[in-house]
Amino acid sequence: MKRLLILLLFSASFTLSAQVVNFPKTLPERAWSIGLSPAYHFDNNVVAFDAGGASIALNGGYGILYSLDVNARYIYFFNGADYIGIDAQYLIYETRKSYVSTIAGLHYWDVVGMDISAFYTYTPRYEFSFSIGLDMDLSFAQDLNPRFWIPLNVGYNPNEMMFIYAEYKLPVADLSWGILALGINMILR
Repeated sequence: MKRLLILLLFSASFTLSAQVVNFPKTLPERAWSIGLSPAYHFDNNVVAFDAGGASIALNGGYGILYSLDVNARYIYFFNGADYIGIDAQYLIYETRKSYVSTIAGLHYWDVVGMDISAFYTYTPRYEFSFSIGLDMDLSFAQDLNPRFWIPLNVGYNPNEMMFIYAEYKLPVADLSWGILALGINMILR
C-alpha cells in the first residue's frame, strides 16, 4: 500500500498546468517533493507564445493533508519569458488502482494567469501509471486567452523516493501548442 501511495505522490508538485507534467495523486501528509523537468514546446505561432523551444522547470511541493497539497514552480524558457506559478491540488476520489483530482493555481508568465485542470490516473501495477486529463490555462492579457490541452502521461516508480515520467500535452485549441516533457521527482520526508 505504501508503494502505491508513493507511486503518484508528485501530483501538485508537478502540475505545470498548461506548461508541463501533471499527476492526479497528492503528496503524503508533511512530505516535501522536489523535481526537475526539461520540456520542449512546439511553436504553433499561437498568440502570446511565439518563441517555442526548450524549457526547464524546477518544482517544489508540500503535502498539507492526505487529499490536499501545494506546489511552487519556476520555469526557465530558453527563448522567452520565465514562468512562476503556485497551485493547490485536491484528490477527489481514489480506488485501489485509480485516482481523480483537480488542480487550480495562479501564475505569472509575461502576464497574470490561472490554471485549472482535472486528471484521471490508472495504475495497473505499483511501478507504472497512466494519466489523462483536461488542462486549461487562462492568461489575462489585453484579451482573455483560454488555452486547452489533453495531457497524456506515463510514469515509472523505481523506488519509494523517486518518480520518472514522460508527458505529451496534446493541444486542443487554436491558442495551444504541443508540449513534450520528461522529468524526475524526489520525495523528502
